[in-house]
Amino acid sequence: MTESGKSRFQNLIDGLKSTNREEKLLSVAALGILRVRQHADALVDLLSSPDREVVEQVVKALGHIGNPGSVKHIIEFVVNDDGKLADTAMLALRSFNFQPALDVVIRACSSDKPPQLRKKLLDLLISYEDVRVASLMNEIMGQTRDPELLTAAINYFIKHPSAERHTSLKMLAGNSNWGVSLAANIALSRLKDEGAYAHVRRLVKSSNAEVRQIIAEALVSRPLIEDRNIFSALFEDSRHRIREIAIDGLALFGADERISVLRHWLAAETDAKIKLQLIKKAEAEKSALLYDELYKLLQVADESLQTAAIEAIAAMGERIVDRILIDFDRMPLVVREQMILVLGQIGGDKVTRTIRESLAAKERWLRINAVDAAARMNDPELNADLVRILQAKDTDIWVRATAVSALGRTFNTDYSEVIASQLKHEDARVRANSIEALSELKWSELPEACHRLLHDRNDRVRVNAAIALWKSGHEEVFAELEKMSRDKSRWVRASAVFALGRIKDREGTPILLKMLADSEDMVYRNAVEALAEQGDLRAMLPLLKEARGGRMSTDFYEKALTRFTETIRS
Repeated sequence: MTESGKSRFQNLIDGLKSTNREEKLLSVAALGILRVRQHADALVDLLSSPDREVVEQVVKALGHIGNPGSVKHIIEFVVNDDGKLADTAMLALRSFNFQPALDVVIRACSSDKPPQLRKKLLDLLISYEDVRVASLMNEIMGQTRDPELLTAAINYFIKHPSAERHTSLKMLAGNSNWGVSLAANIALSRLKDEGAYAHVRRLVKSSNAEVRQIIAEALVSRPLIEDRNIFSALFEDSRHRIREIAIDGLALFGADERISVLRHWLAAETDAKIKLQLIKKAEAEKSALLYDELYKLLQVADESLQTAAIEAIAAMGERIVDRILIDFDRMPLVVREQMILVLGQIGGDKVTRTIRESLAAKERWLRINAVDAAARMNDPELNADLVRILQAKDTDIWVRATAVSALGRTFNTDYSEVIASQLKHEDARVRANSIEALSELKWSELPEACHRLLHDRNDRVRVNAAIALWKSGHEEVFAELEKMSRDKSRWVRASAVFALGRIKDREGTPILLKMLADSEDMVYRNAVEALAEQGDLRAMLPLLKEARGGRMSTDFYEKALTRFTETIRS
């Protein structure tokens, strides 16, 4: 670590020695979030603390940092009498790349450990194709009768087949424990033992869902081209978790076979989570043969499925345009509203006419989506239509507001004046979108207009004016936002905080830190999220302190801290 890096984090490292317990805990958590490998050495000393919570937090932090040198220290806690601490240590170990510390983990798997613990440690090693790990697994297969340990060792040879283990596996295939026998037969099938493979094929039809799931999980860890028939059965399994696991087996099939499977599966699948994964697979195929099934999804209530289906159809590109255009006028309105977005993504001269007609449609959402489609294409003819929409006096407010944003996304300064004419519009959405659009176009008169709009009656307009001013280099905007943050209206305060989050300038950090004391949850949430967006190191301890205070849900703080981590690391 450079000297500047050390000084940057020095207050956190000093906090590890603090006599203030809260400060020490926060410093530990902060160093874990930063994930600087050199910090692991400073944290290790605290593992001898008599304070169990401090030790637990240090173990978590070391897991986040992932310095291989910490493995030997954490592994000592997996046999701790304190079950919670032992679980924390085991969870932390899962974060490490063990390759530089394999010998440490292998030694920890010695026979004097309880079988349940040894199994957990063996599971951590299963991904490492290393002669030392293979030797350990072989030794366990030959020396133990514990079913769980035997299964863990056999699972290693499912993932990493070894012809040298054929005889040992053949003996274990006849084990009285069904789990051991099943694992051994699957391992033998990876060695293309015909008898074992036939046994696995029979068991995939078992009425026992646990057996079928074990087979599915094992096969995806080491798939063979011969497994296609087994996966065909797993694709249609009655248990949704098995079908979800089996999706990885699609890679074994040729393109035509995959498309055939996907068509059938998309039509039959009832689980939304799995269906979403299948749509992603369909998008990768880019095949027009999947159009019919994806088309049906444009009418479902689930927006995530709708959005994914739009992306998947758009990925087909020009090859699907003619079919869409032929059928467009006969489609239900809800489908046309989605399909116009597809056409906008595909683009090309063929779709321009349909988008132009939709821009003049009577239905609000078809027009709004047609505006978005036109914005994606950035075609001069369509842009001229967007200008006419703004010049018309009777244009629907929502359509007008969307058209303003669309012209801003063209980055064409020729449209600056027509957008500027909307700054005095009576609807706040139109005014707010106009400011945002003009800031994209770098309109020369924007600063003057924004100074006026900082006093607009609508808080969103004021916020967008502040953001636009900052973008144009006017740092005096922070004084205005600080003033807004003290307003009596919670909506104004919340908007000021939101603006600071969008600006992401650390000049606003002191204002946001004060807003953590705001009594309104809406303002408070915006402040936490804005600090997370900024990634200012000064906010780390305050954010961690808020998380420990628990004013909001654990999930809220976890998301905020994750975002903060991403920002500060970038």
